[in-house]
Amino acid sequence: MGYDQGRVTTGTGHFEVGFLPAPWEGPARQLNHLVYKNDVLAATIVTDALCGRKFDDAPLPILARNLFISLDDAHPDRSETFPLRGREALRMDGEGSLDGVPLRMRVVVMKKDFCLYDFMYLAPPAHFETGLPDFMRYVYELQVP
Repeated sequence: MGYDQGRVTTGTGHFEVGFLPAPWEGPARQLNHLVYKNDVLAATIVTDALCGRKFDDAPLPILARNLFISLDDAHPDRSETFPLRGREALRMDGEGSLDGVPLRMRVVVMKKDFCLYDFMYLAPPAHFETGLPDFMRYVYELQVP
């Protein structure tokens, strides 16, 4: 995965993401993910796309729940579908912990043209609502061919 000025290249194509305001930093590329950090909120945003042979055509609720496996004692507690770029997307919220630190998480998943787009936002419960508008604005700025 490559990144240049909001354009993300994958092995099978590209997509574009928005920009996050300060104090968000990034993106850093870690494995096949774009990772943004906000030290003020102790929050993280992760973006990923799985295309071609890596594409998983499972139902959106299963794909969203799979993202919660990164948390210990994960408990998704609500989900809702919504339109994103002319497709159905699913957002799912929940909580868990990572290395003993309690976290709240929102994931958004969407499929289009044999690509699965994943977005994750993680923050301590006390800061979750503060960073959520930045995350959702970032998600809504997704541009896919």
